[in-house]
Amino acid sequence: MGILDKMFKWFTAKDKDGNEMNLGYVLEGEPKDIADVEKVFKAFNLEKYFGKIKPLLKPKIDLTLIPATEDDFKNAISKIGGQPHLPKDFVWPKNENGKSLSFIGQINFAEVSEFDKTGLLPKDGLAAFFYCADQEAWGFDPKDRNRFKIVYIAESKETVKHNFPSDLESHSIFKPNRLTYSDSLSIPTWEEDSINGLIDDADSDNYFELSGGSENQILGYANCVQGTMELECQLVTNGLYCGDASGYENPLRKELEAGASDWLLLLQIDSEEEKAGMMWGDCGKIYFWIKKSDLLKKNFDNAWCILQCY
Repeated sequence: MGILDKMFKWFTAKDKDGNEMNLGYVLEGEPKDIADVEKVFKAFNLEKYFGKIKPLLKPKIDLTLIPATEDDFKNAISKIGGQPHLPKDFVWPKNENGKSLSFIGQINFAEVSEFDKTGLLPKDGLAAFFYCADQEAWGFDPKDRNRFKIVYIAESKETVKHNFPSDLESHSIFKPNRLTYSDSLSIPTWEEDSINGLIDDADSDNYFELSGGSENQILGYANCVQGTMELECQLVTNGLYCGDASGYENPLRKELEAGASDWLLLLQIDSEEEKAGMMWGDCGKIYFWIKKSDLLKKNFDNAWCILQCY
């Protein structure tokens, strides 16, 4: 499912009769409830693992992008790309060199709230997401701190649409898209530590296909390109460089890694080149992460951003 399935054809799921299949043969979308998940496990001949995976399921919110024009956004509704709605006196965020960041999108939590089965997201307010215009931040370096930003506005009605700064080139300005939402259940991907040893090698291809996840989402398990990110977020935000093995081998890791479980996927955005003009590295994704304690306090200042690509 998705880009990875298209690129790596050796990951080929098969039904019990040996016929090639994908998740789309079983469900029209992501699994909405436990019954859907069980149906998928049976279809992929993985029902023996369902009881072990069931406690690991997480709610998520799937996002669908619908191309639009700026005229469609009179108010501060959710969007990907386009112009942001921000307070009138808002100062556009810049990186450490004074270069303006790109506007990725905004989430109006009042719209999202009914789809949030975790109860963790704010019930109202607006979060605007920014990322470095030249994609020079991959998230493994503590120095990336000023190369992305999430701005939370408690009163979304007190905002105006802002024009783009003059130093943003055309490739750093994205086409506007409306968002629609649907809630579903997130299955731990084949890279999650929680499933280590649970899936037999003979069933790994089928599990890989079954657990692929969404391209654009809020919460749930990330649809990873290069591995899970919670530990990386924890180490980097505590000053350890993770662009090589040094951060993971640092003696501080032992006392820090317990906090990795506190990190939640706040927003995942795919390379939506056709709809939004976005291309993250080589067909990758960007992921915004936040600690649960910060999310509950509506504190987005300590969030972290990672880019992964092929």
